[in-house]
Amino acid sequence: MITEPICLRVKGPFACFTMPEFHVERVSYPVITPSAARGILEAILMKPVEKPDAAERQNKAGFRWQILRLGVIRKGFLVPLLRNELGYESHPAYGNARGFDIVDKRAQRHSLVLKDVDYLIEASIEIEDDIGLGGVRNRQPRWKTVQVLAKYHQMFLRRARSGQCFYQPFFGCREFSVAEWELLEDFDKDTDDWRLPADTREQMRGVNDHFGFTFRDFDFGRFWSDLDKRTLNPETGMPRLTAASSLCAKANAGWITVNRIQNGKVVAG
Repeated sequence: MITEPICLRVKGPFACFTMPEFHVERVSYPVITPSAARGILEAILMKPVEKPDAAERQNKAGFRWQILRLGVIRKGFLVPLLRNELGYESHPAYGNARGFDIVDKRAQRHSLVLKDVDYLIEASIEIEDDIGLGGVRNRQPRWKTVQVLAKYHQMFLRRARSGQCFYQPFFGCREFSVAEWELLEDFDKDTDDWRLPADTREQMRGVNDHFGFTFRDFDFGRFWSDLDKRTLNPETGMPRLTAASSLCAKANAGWITVNRIQNGKVVAG
C-alpha cells in the first residue's frame, strides 16, 4: 500500500552523484540519481523495514521510499574541484600521545561536480499490506494498515514544513549539503501536475535532455536473503549487495520518470 505522491523541491550550490566507473577521481552523473533522491527524503524521515529476524526486533514495521519522478529545474554544469582528502580509516591520534603529521595522510584528488542545481523529487511511502496498528504483522484489518500509512505520511509533511531532519540532507556527497528545501502541496488535478510559478514551469519545459543511463538504486532483496541464510561475502564478511537495473534518464518537459503507480502498486517506469 502506498500514499499519495509527495513532492519536495531541493536546491544547493554543489552536487556530486558519483559514477561507479571512476574509482579514485570522482565524476558526477549529469543529473540526480533515484538513490540520492531517496537519501534526501530519508534524512527528513526514515523508518527502515525490519530485517528477517523480526522476533529479535520486537516485530516493528517500517516503510520504504519509492521515487516516482525527478524534476529538473536547473541541471547545473560540471566544474572541476581539487580537494585535500584524508586517507585513514581510524584517526591516527587515538592512543598516540605524541600526535601525528596530517600531511602524511593527505591526498589531493580531482572531482567533477555539478554547480547550482535545483530539483523536484516526487515520491510515495510504501508499507506492507498486512501491517496492523502499532506495527504488528498479524493480519490486522485493512483500515488499520491505512492508519499506519497515514501516520508516516503526516509525519513527513509536518517535518518537511518545519525544516526538521535527522541529519542534514546532501546531494550525493556529505560535503555538498542541500541548501534549502520546500514542500509542494498544491496539486492541479486538471493538468495532473504540481502548481509551480510561471517562470519555473517555463524553465522546466526547456529541459528535454537525454542524460544517459544512471544508477537507479540498490537491490536489498539479495542482501536480506543472504543475511537470513548467513551466507556472507568471504572478502568483506558482509552480505552481498547488488545494484538494481539502471535508469535511462530522459527528461520530458523537465520530468524524468523513475517509477509509476499501477493498480495501487509501484512498478518500474
